[in-house]
Amino acid sequence: MGVPDSAAAAHLAHAGLVLDRAGLAERADVPAFVVDLVIDAGLLTPADNGSGDERFGADDVELLAAARTLVSEGVAIEELAALAMRHVTNVENLIDDAIDLLKRHVKRDSPDRDALVASVNRLVPVATKLVVGHFERTLWARAMARVGDGGAGSAGAIVVKSRRLERRADPLAVYASAGADRLRSVWLRPDQQVGLAAVGAVETIEPTGEDRFSAASAARAVLAARIRRAGPSEGPAPVLVGGFSFTPRPASAGPASARPASARPASGSDSQSPGPRGHSEAPAGPSWQGFDDCRIVLPELTVIDRADGTWLLAATRVGPDGDEAAAEAALDRRLASFEAEPLPAVPNPSSRDSSGVDCDRDHHYEALVARAVSSIDAGSFDKVVLARRLTLDQSLDVVAVLDRLRHRNPACATFAFSVGETTFLGATPEELVTLEGSWLHTTALAGTAPRGDTAEADERLAAGLRASAKNRSEHRFVVDGITEALTGLGLVDPAPAEPGVMRLSRVQHLRTPITAEVQRRRTGASDMDVLRAAGVLHPTAAVGGTPTGAALEFIARHEGFDRGWYAAPLGWCDLDGNGELGVALRCALTGPNRTWLIAGAGVVADSVPAEELAETAYKLRALLDAIDEHSSVLPAVAVVPEALA
Repeated sequence: MGVPDSAAAAHLAHAGLVLDRAGLAERADVPAFVVDLVIDAGLLTPADNGSGDERFGADDVELLAAARTLVSEGVAIEELAALAMRHVTNVENLIDDAIDLLKRHVKRDSPDRDALVASVNRLVPVATKLVVGHFERTLWARAMARVGDGGAGSAGAIVVKSRRLERRADPLAVYASAGADRLRSVWLRPDQQVGLAAVGAVETIEPTGEDRFSAASAARAVLAARIRRAGPSEGPAPVLVGGFSFTPRPASAGPASARPASARPASGSDSQSPGPRGHSEAPAGPSWQGFDDCRIVLPELTVIDRADGTWLLAATRVGPDGDEAAAEAALDRRLASFEAEPLPAVPNPSSRDSSGVDCDRDHHYEALVARAVSSIDAGSFDKVVLARRLTLDQSLDVVAVLDRLRHRNPACATFAFSVGETTFLGATPEELVTLEGSWLHTTALAGTAPRGDTAEADERLAAGLRASAKNRSEHRFVVDGITEALTGLGLVDPAPAEPGVMRLSRVQHLRTPITAEVQRRRTGASDMDVLRAAGVLHPTAAVGGTPTGAALEFIARHEGFDRGWYAAPLGWCDLDGNGELGVALRCALTGPNRTWLIAGAGVVADSVPAEELAETAYKLRALLDAIDEHSSVLPAVAVVPEALA
C-alpha cells in the first residue's frame, strides 16, 4: 500500500513501476471506479512524486488484483466495498486504542519522550503480529465454517430505464396492487406533492453492526457505478428505498425475529391491560422478522409522482451473456405493459373498530418514567425518550390506514414497508435528514401539547407549549445535539433562537429547522451522501436522549421490548446520494393476526409520569383515528416555521 512521502516515491521508482489511476486500473485489470473506490475508502494511498501527481506501484497493483480475484469468485463488489469501509473504521479505532494503550504504558514506566519512542518501536511489531495472527486464524475459521452456506453469485451490470407516463398514477394504488410475495414500500409527502411506490428488489444492501450507515453508503456508491441509466435526462435518478434499526442487534443474537427483548419489566412492576381490545404489555414482540439492522433495496419497479408528472422506472440485471441491449429491450416491454394496463386505483377502504381500545392506562410506563426521573436527579443523564407499545389482537387494512393518514396529516411523511404479510407503517412528522446536492436539511422536533377543540383553545395550548420550561428544555437538548453533530459537516446557519409550532391532527410540537452545507465528493465510497449523514445524526435526542450513550443504555435495560425500526431512519435515497430519511414515529407493525402501535415521550428532570403517559396517548390516538374511519379528528394544519407571538 502506497505512502505519500518521498521514501514511498523512491520505492516506486526503484520497483520500476510508476502508474497513474488509469494505468493502475489497466494493469490490475479492474474498472476505473474500483480504483476510485479503494482510494476513497482509505485502503490504497497514492504516493506523491513531489509534483502533486498521484503515483502507484506494484504493491498497489497486487492489492487491486486481490480484489478482482474476490469478485471473480463470487463476492459482490458492493459487499466488498461495505466490508472495506467497515475495515477502515475498525482499523482506525484499533489504532487509536493501541496508541492510548502505549501511552498509558509509557506514562506508568517512564514519562520522557525517548522512552515513548522506544516503547513504540518495541511494542508495535509485537502487537501487530498478535493482531494479524488472530485476524488470520479467525478469518480462516469463520470462512471455512461458512463454506457451503450458498449465497448470491457475482453481481453483474444492472440497467435502469425511466419513462414519464401520459397519465398520473397514485403511488399508494401501485403499492396496494403489488402482491404479498414481493417486497413493497410507499413514501408519501402530500404537502410537497410527491409520492413514491417501490415493488420488488433487484439488489439488496444489508450491512449489520454499528457502522451499517457508512457501509450502506459505500455500497450505494458502488452500486451507482455499476448501473447504466436509460431514459430522458430530465427523469429522476434511480431510487433505493428502505431503513435501519434503532440500534444494531448483537452479533450473536441471530435474525431479528429471534432477538431477545432488550429488557423485561422488573418483576412486580404494576402492569395491566388497559382495555378489552388493546393492551400495553404484549406477551412477545413486536416481531421484527425481515426488518434487520439495515435493508435498502433497488426496486424492480418504482413509481414516482412529482410536479412534472408520474415517472416509471424499471430495473433488471444484465444476463450472463452480458447483452445490455437485450436487458433494455426487456425493460421497454415491461414499461409498455404497465402503461397499457388500466392504472390501479386505491381500493375501497375497510374500517376496524377502535372504540374499545384504551390507551390512557399503563402503570408500567408511569413507573418507568418515574424511574427515569430518579436517574436524571442522580445525574445519570439529562434526558431519555421512553416508548410504549399498545397491542391489538387484529390486523390492519394497511392501504385504508395509509390513505387516511396522508389526508389527515399532510405535513407528515406517510410510509409503509412490507415484507410478506408484515407491514411497518406510519405517518412521521420528523425529518431526520434531507440532502439535495450539498444542502442538508434537518428538523429538531420535541416538546408536545394536545390540540384544542376550538381555535381559541388550540392557540391557548400552543402558547402554553411555547412557554413551558419543561418542553423548551426537552426541545433545546435536541437542537443542541443536532447542531453539535452537524458542526463537523459544515454547519451554515445557527438554529433559530425561538422554535415554531407544528400542528398535527392530535398533537402540536415545538419545531426548529436546521440547515447545513456539506462537502460532496459526488463519486466514490466516501461521499457524504444522505445515508452517511443519517449515521452522523442518528439517534438524536428526540428519540434517544442525552448524553446519548447513557440514555440508550437506560432504554436497553428498562424499556422492555425491541424497538426494531421504530424511531430509526427510513425513507429513500437516489443513486446520486440525495434523498430523504425520516424518523419512524407514530407507527405500527402489523401482521396477519396482531398489530403493535408504538409511541414515546421525552423525559427530563421535571417530567410528571401521568403527563408523559398522556402525551403518548395523544400520539397513539392519531393512529387509532386512522384505523377507525368513524373517529372524529381535528383538521390538519400545516407547519408554522416561525415563532408564534
